Amino acid sequence: MSTSLADRLIEALPWLDAMAEKMKALFTPLLGPEAPRMPRDLLYGTWFGHPLHPAVVTLPIGFWTSTLVFDLVEEERAADLMLGLGLLSSLPAAASGAAQWQDAAGDDKPRRLGALHAVLNTTAIGLNLGSWLARRNGARGAGIALSTLGLGVGGFSAWLGGDLTYAVGIGVDHAAFEQATTEWTDVLAESELKDATPTRVMAGEAPMMLMRRNAQISAISATCSHLGGPLDEGEIDGDSVTCPWHGSVFCYRDGRVEHGPATLPQRVYEVRVRDGRIELRTQ
Repeated sequence: MSTSLADRLIEALPWLDAMAEKMKALFTPLLGPEAPRMPRDLLYGTWFGHPLHPAVVTLPIGFWTSTLVFDLVEEERAADLMLGLGLLSSLPAAASGAAQWQDAAGDDKPRRLGALHAVLNTTAIGLNLGSWLARRNGARGAGIALSTLGLGVGGFSAWLGGDLTYAVGIGVDHAAFEQATTEWTDVLAESELKDATPTRVMAGEAPMMLMRRNAQISAISATCSHLGGPLDEGEIDGDSVTCPWHGSVFCYRDGRVEHGPATLPQRVYEVRVRDGRIELRTQ
């Protein structure tokens, strides 16, 4: 079986594991499981309903591409402005990328590929910062060369970022392709469902989490949208369930995300009890 360029790169660069360990140690105080929730949720994009990183990363790429265009037509002030805006916008792009990577670094490929992505992005930022300094000091030719090289490095890094999303599945809904039942489906005897105890059932091929509290039965997808953790093994607190893998918190009554790293809600199912049996179907 042929391997992708990204796979060949991370296999050829064994130092990426050590780099990833250093990154994780650096990020943990701010982004680890014991860090404050609010800044983490901000960087994840929990409030946005979508991972923040792919939205903000378009800014530095767009600004630095504009720098190249304005350099080509010799619009010096516009080129320098775009270069500076790219540097400013690279900060939230890097921070949101670090947050998204931090919880996915337990597996070899996302850990190594994310580390390489970060190294290349840092290199691109450094080259563009060097360009900005060179331009301010009158070395315009060197500045243009540095920013052009920085755009090339950043573009290649963005390609690797696409591989992290589309080949590895970082930032996608891990329950998106479950075959949700649209017909009422018998899943469990009502007498078997204990109060305040999450229970895993299968509706066809889709795993569900049932939860009874105060005589009300709720059902959501048991597969955490973040990275596929089993929500039925999570901790219950009031109307919330916490994923045991990375700590995402969902309301089990309506599936909404209360805290990240998840940004996408859980699918919610209708529930009815008929002849002593619990039946589900998708809303």
